[in-house]
Amino acid sequence: MAKICEICGNRPARYICQECGRSACEFCFVPERWLCIDCYRKLAYQPPVQPITGKVEIDFPVKLFFIGFIIMFIGTLIIMLSSLLHAASTQGGFIWIFPLPPLFFGSNPNEKWLSTIIIVVSIIIFLTIFTLVIYKTLKRQI
Repeated sequence: MAKICEICGNRPARYICQECGRSACEFCFVPERWLCIDCYRKLAYQPPVQPITGKVEIDFPVKLFFIGFIIMFIGTLIIMLSSLLHAASTQGGFIWIFPLPPLFFGSNPNEKWLSTIIIVVSIIIFLTIFTLVIYKTLKRQI
């Protein structure tokens, strides 16, 4: 003989609730959750999970990576500027490969300050864009 639904008591039971273990018919059962309608109602009215508010903590390895990147970037900038400003001969130059596409800057005793101004402005523009991109990315994650 078929078991009768323990919730409505009218129809034959075909399912068993995974929460309470009662037998349930197809009208008293929620197959998506594998729960009877009583357990589903109890679980459905639980307060939702509160969103995380406040600061997002960045792990130590990520902080260490960014600190190392910034230190190496500043060191590279110092080396590039020193090679431009203290050229041993009348002509000198360098190639700035990272982070922009390769840019060739040359220095001439007559145009040394023009090249330096172009390099400094390029660096400031790049750092501003880089900082804004990082800020927008981190802000979107919060």
